[in-house]
Amino acid sequence: MLAASRENKGPWALAKGFDGASPMSAFLPVSKFPDLSAINFDLKINGEQKQIGTTSLLIYNFAEIITYVSSFMTLEEDDLIFTGTPARGAGLIEKGNHLQASIENKLLLDFKMM
Repeated sequence: MLAASRENKGPWALAKGFDGASPMSAFLPVSKFPDLSAINFDLKINGEQKQIGTTSLLIYNFAEIITYVSSFMTLEEDDLIFTGTPARGAGLIEKGNHLQASIENKLLLDFKMM
């Protein structure tokens, strides 16, 4: 069902909203980043570099995203906004895959997909 939803451009909630779909790491304070428009990040799957990017590639900056979302709902402390993924490197993750995600070369996530 997940793959069918993704292939048919169906509801992303079905394509991306499954158990284990949104792993979280410890949060880094905004003060750690001197320039929010130039934060580097990457993702490795099974040791292979799959995604690499920077927040300069976002279509909308953080302030624009927060302004837009807050026009539809009240945002509270600890709310999360998912911005999507870089166009290059997006793909299917399967059970048993080993994922490692970094921000500014600091490994924040390191786990196997269950």
